[in-house]
Amino acid sequence: MLWIPLSISAGFFVALSDALNKRSFGEAGFVTMALARSLGVLPFLLPPLIYYIIVESKFVYFTFPFLFNTFLLLTLEVIATLFYMRGLQISPLSVSLPYLSFTPAFIILTGYLILDEKISTHGVIGVFLITIGGYLVHLPRIRRGLLGPIMGIWEERGSFYLLITALIYSVTSVLGKRGVLLSDPLFFALFYFSALSVITTVLLVLLGGKRTISTLFQKRSELLYVGGTQALMCLCHMWALSLVETAYMIALKRTSIIFSVILGWLLFREGHVKLRLSAVLLMFLGILIISFQK
Repeated sequence: MLWIPLSISAGFFVALSDALNKRSFGEAGFVTMALARSLGVLPFLLPPLIYYIIVESKFVYFTFPFLFNTFLLLTLEVIATLFYMRGLQISPLSVSLPYLSFTPAFIILTGYLILDEKISTHGVIGVFLITIGGYLVHLPRIRRGLLGPIMGIWEERGSFYLLITALIYSVTSVLGKRGVLLSDPLFFALFYFSALSVITTVLLVLLGGKRTISTLFQKRSELLYVGGTQALMCLCHMWALSLVETAYMIALKRTSIIFSVILGWLLFREGHVKLRLSAVLLMFLGILIISFQK
């Protein structure tokens, strides 16, 4: 049952990293925040990665299946990043972000197609409860009612982009599990997230983030706090993936929404906490169903 605290820890650390990122770099814009996450994590991942490859001879993992899987994974992640950024740029958050909540539900299908992972009926119910709870957390932002984001997909191209992003993430999550199976959790966490951070940094600089790097290094301590919590998320994420079916792990990692609601209230005094926590209770129910049936 170790996968349960690991998955929840991954959710906590991603929420904490995002909260620290927003507090330190939020006023500088989305590109700066994305660069902070990418650059900040490298000091924590690259040194142990170099040690593992040179001293522990982990280069034996660099087989063709491993390298091809990683190449495909990184390519899809870059595409997802482009869809994600474009969707947020052209559409209101209230009608676009809820679509990311559908990733665990999509993984039920992609996990079966790619890795032949099968989950029980109770597991499906738990995953869908977490998905619905994640969707409902965004209700305070929705002015058009419960079906506002659903209706928005026909009117807002950004909503469609975020739905594509959620679908791509459902594939990359499963390919990440395959990467773990082709190597080991610690090595793959270090290798994959280091490579992703470097590629994302280059991409963001090309998209106009070059001037923001000096801003980041003016706040080195804050940058390391963001990167350190992100690194802890990476390790917990891959370790948990190695222990359980992908859909279960990603569903429990969605507890990041719960922690985000709490941290949003504590750090930024964001409103509608009671309404959001009501939606979070639905997620807790899904988590309990998954945990007890496993």
